[in-house]
Amino acid sequence: MKTVNIKQLIEDKELLESFCNDMLTGSVAAIPTDTLYGFAAAANNESAVDKIYKIKGRDFAKPLILFIDNFNELTKMGLNTDDNTDQILKKNWPGALTAILPAKTNPQISAFKFETIGIRIPNHKMLLELLKTIPFKILTTSANRSGSISENDPVKIQNEFFNEIDWLIEDGIIQDSLPSTVADFSVSPFKILRQGKITL
Repeated sequence: MKTVNIKQLIEDKELLESFCNDMLTGSVAAIPTDTLYGFAAAANNESAVDKIYKIKGRDFAKPLILFIDNFNELTKMGLNTDDNTDQILKKNWPGALTAILPAKTNPQISAFKFETIGIRIPNHKMLLELLKTIPFKILTTSANRSGSISENDPVKIQNEFFNEIDWLIEDGIIQDSLPSTVADFSVSPFKILRQGKITL
């Protein structure tokens, strides 16, 4: 496992290039977010996505979440939303709201195989900077074993997953927080699937 602070990763071009190359060829990283640490894989690499499921012991029927760095990425990826949904998302992004939308076939997320996709813009300044910099999309899920508590301490992640993940991008202990609210905007009216930090 390679361990690096997220600020150092962004500022060190050689280190960033090494990270990108590893991720594009199947590595799994643990990354900081605004709510907890998460596992991340390149969204166009099926073996890396499968690796996350195996590490977590996660049900393969449960999709991962796509992180994007700005609202306009939805349009670029062909993920069209109506005006009401746009208003809700713009009001709460960046933030702890995961929006379920109809998925579209896209080479950037070729490892994603579900009809709907959960998308979020995390409210974490350095992570957003990283997302803007790397030349691929990432699929994510909480950095823990399925059924265990979500983790906010990078030292604990390092101890437990040392031989299983390839990169630990750390940003210290993340303040305890509720998980993201999950809302399904693929139906009308939208439906709250998990009530978390944000109330709609």
